[in-house]
Amino acid sequence: MATTINEIIKDSLELIKAEHLNLTPDNYAKVFCKVAKQKGVIVEDCQKVDKYTKKLDPNIVTDMKRFNISNVDELLAFLVAKLNRANEGDALKMVNTLATLTKRVLQAITLLHDTKATNLANASLERLDFHQNLQSIDLVKEKWFDFISNYDDSYLKKLDAFGHVSKDDLEAMVRDLIKILSKDNSTELYKAIVPLIIATLVPSIASGMNDELATISHELRNSPDALGTPALQQEIKKLISKRIELDKTEVQKKISALDKILDEINKKLFELIQSSNISHEQVKVIKKDLQNINFEHDSFENVQLKLLNIASSLENETRSLSEKMMSNQETITKLQNRVSKLESALLVAKQEVKEDYLTHVATKRALANELGRVEDAFMRYKIDYTLCFIDIDHFKMVNDTYGHEAGDVILSTVGKILRKYVRQVDFVGRYGGEEFLVILPSTDLAHAIHFADKIRSIVEQFKFLYKNERINVTVSCGVSQRSQHKTKDETLSSADSFLYKAKEAGRNQVMPVL
Repeated sequence: MATTINEIIKDSLELIKAEHLNLTPDNYAKVFCKVAKQKGVIVEDCQKVDKYTKKLDPNIVTDMKRFNISNVDELLAFLVAKLNRANEGDALKMVNTLATLTKRVLQAITLLHDTKATNLANASLERLDFHQNLQSIDLVKEKWFDFISNYDDSYLKKLDAFGHVSKDDLEAMVRDLIKILSKDNSTELYKAIVPLIIATLVPSIASGMNDELATISHELRNSPDALGTPALQQEIKKLISKRIELDKTEVQKKISALDKILDEINKKLFELIQSSNISHEQVKVIKKDLQNINFEHDSFENVQLKLLNIASSLENETRSLSEKMMSNQETITKLQNRVSKLESALLVAKQEVKEDYLTHVATKRALANELGRVEDAFMRYKIDYTLCFIDIDHFKMVNDTYGHEAGDVILSTVGKILRKYVRQVDFVGRYGGEEFLVILPSTDLAHAIHFADKIRSIVEQFKFLYKNERINVTVSCGVSQRSQHKTKDETLSSADSFLYKAKEAGRNQVMPVL
């Protein structure tokens, strides 16, 4: 029996703690008797209320049950109140009605979709059902006062970012949210993308797609939402492939036409020289210069330079041919027209050779020419420059995960970012693969590092989207200043070495660090 009493005492103390009751004699006696009753143990002190209750009038006993009287003190307080009450029946009805109203209000609160309020309301109902006394009611009252004092609905303001939402009416709030969530913004997005799609389909050099381009352009402009369909996406891919092939074919035709023009110029000039008194040795020189022009090895710049040299030689040597040239004015005019066409074609081809087709920055060959130019300025006039290597991190992983089309989109976008943020005097080109090189004339190391970090930050924060999927892209940078090295090649190697260190250090950073 002693062990059982100890268990009851232990369980009683734990229950008082769990229900957050003050450890008073009344609370302890009430909980102790409750636990003893649950364990089937009869304790004499716990039977006093039942003992006295049996001696009372049945009507009084019925009233007692409404107040959950559990100890002698509560019984005496009830009897005193009943003796002192002027109109006992009305008072009891009022108490019972208020208790019922309180429970109904608490039950209503549990339906208001607020977790904290619901939990507190359920706890209050439980306390009123099982611990209906002044102390319990005071505790419930204090809990609700704390709830009201600390209630914070500022989290609802987060909804303002998505549009107007009524926050005073839960039903209206849900209605507003459904409107916002059901709003389809894809049409506006497609409308913005359509002009870009059409622009990419237009051949940059060749023609021959006018009918197909007109058809799909009309369809895109009238039904932008069609961009989301696999059928139209496949058709656009086919047209892009066709455009590329047409451009390649047209370039080959232009080169072939240039070869024919040069052959014709060679023949006509040779005939003209043969009929003049120009020295035999000079004829050999001019003929040799013409024959040495080779489009497979010479750049368009070299072709133009050789033609200018030939023209200079002819200008100096053919003044004595004025009469002959006057008689052959028609031939000369044809030659001039062909030279003009050749120069125009050379200008177009020159631009194509200098610009990378995907990123629209300079090619590696153009980079080498520009690097030679700034190096010459450094050697002659001590005009310093800084080199900045920029490499896209984990680019192979992007290609493997999303495909090469996604990789091309990222390369093109990074090229666009570089073109936008470099100065007019700077020079940016694609060094190879996913690596870019920026030449920064008259820029010291500190400012170059600042520029590189700016580009790094812009790329990191840029939203690269491919097929409605966000791709996180970062770049690593290596920077080197020419005046801190003996040669141009050492400067280039140093920038590349710092790029490698940035990769090893975790990527998405600039080396060296100031």
